[in-house]
Amino acid sequence: MADRRESGAREYLIAVGGVLTAALIGLGVRGRLAVIDIAMLFLLAVVVVATRTRLGPALLATGLAILAFDIGFVPPYYRITVDDSAYLLTFTVMLVVAIVMSQLTTRIRTEARAAGDAERHASALFELSRALSGVTDREAALELGLRVIGVAGNGTARFLPRRPGSAERDWLGDDSVGELELRVAAEWSWRHRQPAGLGTAHCADASAFVIPLVAPAEALGLVVFTPLAPDRWPERGERDTVEGLVRQLGDALGRVEAAEGKRQAEAVADAERLRTALLSSLSHDLRTPLGIIEGAASSLLERETPLDPEARPELAATVLEEARRMNRLIGNLLNMVRVESGALAVHASPQPLEESLGVALLRMEERLGERRVDVDLPTDLPLVSIDELRMEQVFLNLLENSARHTPAGTSIAIRAWPQDGEVLVEVADQGPGIPSGQEARVFEKFSRGGDGEATGGLGLGLAICRGIVRAHGGRIWVEPGGVGARIRIALPGAGVSAVPPAEPADAERG
Repeated sequence: MADRRESGAREYLIAVGGVLTAALIGLGVRGRLAVIDIAMLFLLAVVVVATRTRLGPALLATGLAILAFDIGFVPPYYRITVDDSAYLLTFTVMLVVAIVMSQLTTRIRTEARAAGDAERHASALFELSRALSGVTDREAALELGLRVIGVAGNGTARFLPRRPGSAERDWLGDDSVGELELRVAAEWSWRHRQPAGLGTAHCADASAFVIPLVAPAEALGLVVFTPLAPDRWPERGERDTVEGLVRQLGDALGRVEAAEGKRQAEAVADAERLRTALLSSLSHDLRTPLGIIEGAASSLLERETPLDPEARPELAATVLEEARRMNRLIGNLLNMVRVESGALAVHASPQPLEESLGVALLRMEERLGERRVDVDLPTDLPLVSIDELRMEQVFLNLLENSARHTPAGTSIAIRAWPQDGEVLVEVADQGPGIPSGQEARVFEKFSRGGDGEATGGLGLGLAICRGIVRAHGGRIWVEPGGVGARIRIALPGAGVSAVPPAEPADAERG
């Protein structure tokens, strides 16, 4: 209010000053210009004042201009009389021009203010929408939204949550709301789901503006907006902006809660799938080797029917092979749990790739059987930044996968080469390959391929490979084309050559 009074006083000073300036100029040229020309000076002053002020100051300027023109420039001078009736038309024109120009100026200002308010409103809504677009946490979204509302409305905003388990809330008994007027405004706003408080017709004496925060599914609470200058609020659409931002924040919180519910439902479904898969594995993949081990151990312990001495080593080898199979299955389960929980520790250091690959080939020698493995690693292959044990697990799973899905007598090709600061590794077999469109799905948990039931396994091998490779900062994918399956891995290079530089020759002495 004080600012508006100051603005009004300034406009009236402009009106007086404009007419006074025209009068002084007219007195200076009174003997050299015709009376009608001096009248144009006063008309110009009226037009200027009307374009810069409201109707009241413009009418004041018109009255002063007519009075000054009559006294100082219409004979007889210095008397409020008009001998020539033609000057009455001049006075009338001045009055009409002042009214018309003032009305046009007021309309232009109103439209410009409305356009500016609309632009600020749209800008604030866009800013809040952009800020909330990537937020997935409810508390973070609420905090960010309140901060944007405070900045856009030139004040501060806080949230009063609804009391859990109650349809209504007695805000009059809540000391955190503030003074009595604001508590009454909060109570009315909550009951009627409409804004109240400062700047409204309900509890206008309150020190803050209260707006219900409503999500699509429920009312969450109240937003209490306190302007920095309560005596000048709201002005230029600030109330509409704050209301619009609160509505948008409610919609955003509804989307966040819906997304959180969807994620929780997906997590429950994923946990259910994991439980089902684990039960299936325990009933089949683990019971099978346990049954074989139990049968072989019973045969070894049989005393009534002595075993052929040559059969004992075969039974012992069977026990060992099935025990290793169980160990791999349990190891894959544990690794998958680590990958899913983010607890997969990787201690990377510059390592030659052939060490992890060599250990994996030795451990898989019996499992590969008659399959030939062709390894092509350049002697100058750069070192890679890897965890040797983790990368050994990757090669074990890839070789296990190839052995499971390829017939005996086929070959497996492993090659590596440097490219763009990375080391690319490819494991290719001569099996049935991966069906088109399933290239990404094979890296999902419990994906066993088209013949999964026949080949067995948990379907975790490639999923674990993907988790370990990503933990190294690398990539793994199915390379299309060719015969069989071709799995490629891109590992970050260590920037160190595997071949040490040659020793410089001693310089010849003269």
